[in-house]
Amino acid sequence: MAKKKHKCPEEVSEKWAIPYADFLTLLLCLFIALYAMSANKSQSASEYAQAFSKAFGMKIIAVEEALPKQILPEPIIPKVRLTEKGKAIRKKLAELEHMLKQYGLEGSIQIVYETIGIRLILKDKVLFDSGSAEIKPEYKPILDKIAEILKEINNPVEVEGHTDSIPINTSRYPSNWELSTARAGSVVRYFISKGLDPSRFKAVGYADTRPVAPNTTPEGREKNRRIEIVILNVKGAELTKIKEHQRSK
Repeated sequence: MAKKKHKCPEEVSEKWAIPYADFLTLLLCLFIALYAMSANKSQSASEYAQAFSKAFGMKIIAVEEALPKQILPEPIIPKVRLTEKGKAIRKKLAELEHMLKQYGLEGSIQIVYETIGIRLILKDKVLFDSGSAEIKPEYKPILDKIAEILKEINNPVEVEGHTDSIPINTSRYPSNWELSTARAGSVVRYFISKGLDPSRFKAVGYADTRPVAPNTTPEGREKNRRIEIVILNVKGAELTKIKEHQRSK
C-alpha cells in the first residue's frame, strides 16, 4: 500500500514587512523633523507645516475651519428672582428713569449696575449752577426719588463730587477741591434732611482727578462735572440680586 503524501505547510507570507518598514521610515522622519524643529528655533512651526504639506501633497486647514462651528451649547444664565424688597427698589429705579424723561434729563443722569453697587451719575447742571454748591430747587424732586430708594435699604452710601480741569478761584472755593467736596456735602445734607441716617453717608470731593472723558473739549468737560451717588453693596444684600437680575434679562 502506497504511503499517503503529506502536504508541506505553506510558506509564511512576508508581505506585512513592506508596510511595516514604511511605517518605521515615517516614524523615523517624524522624530528627525521634531529634533530639527527643536534645534532650529529660527523657523516657526508654520514654516515646517508648509514644508510638510508640500512634500506630502497635503492641504493645511486652519483649526477654526477643522473644528465644528459650535462644540458646546451657549451657557444659559439662570434667571434671578428678586425678593419683594428687590422688586420695590427696581420699581423705584424705573420711576426715577421715568421722572428723568419727564424733566427732559434722560441723558443727564445715568444708572449703572456694578459689583460695588448701584452708581447714579448726575451731571452737575442737574443740581447746581456753575461754580455753586447750592442745590437747584426745581430739581430737588429727583433727589427726593433717590431718597425713597435709599429708604428701602440700609446700605452705606458714598456721594462723590467731580469737576473738570478748569481751575476755580473764588472767595468761597479757592480750588476745585473745595467745590467738589462742598457739592457732595450738599447732597448728603439734603438726604439727611429727609430722615435718612447720617451714619450711612460719606461725602468725598475728587476735584478733576477722576475724569471720565478728555478735558480738551466742552463735551468732555461737561461729562467730568458730575455728582456720583454710589449705593454700596453688602454681601448677600439686595443689590447683588438686582445686578444679577439685570444681567439675566
